[in-house]
Amino acid sequence: MKAMILKQVGALDKSATPLELVELPKPTTGRHNVLIRISACGVCHTELDEIEGRTPPSQLPMILGHQIVGIVEEVGHEVTNRAVGQRVGVGWIFDSTGDADENLSPEFRHWP
Repeated sequence: MKAMILKQVGALDKSATPLELVELPKPTTGRHNVLIRISACGVCHTELDEIEGRTPPSQLPMILGHQIVGIVEEVGHEVTNRAVGQRVGVGWIFDSTGDADENLSPEFRHWP
């Protein structure tokens, strides 16, 4: 699969190309997971915060992007609410306070 990865954080005014296009192995599907062939993926201000280090990624390298739409390609054997061929959307936010600065709040939780 092709992916844009972030290898290090840093100011965009010092590096105009912080992401690198790479070829990665196709992910495996765990028993509780689905594999989605991504049709569209939003990249928003949160990624700028990660790239520039205001909210550093939990690990590097990191594949950025969220707000995904795609088609389920594989289904783990314990998944009962999704089917191969189904169109799905995936958001990043799992839980938050709903405040204006929700992704900076200590109560914010996201999908890993």
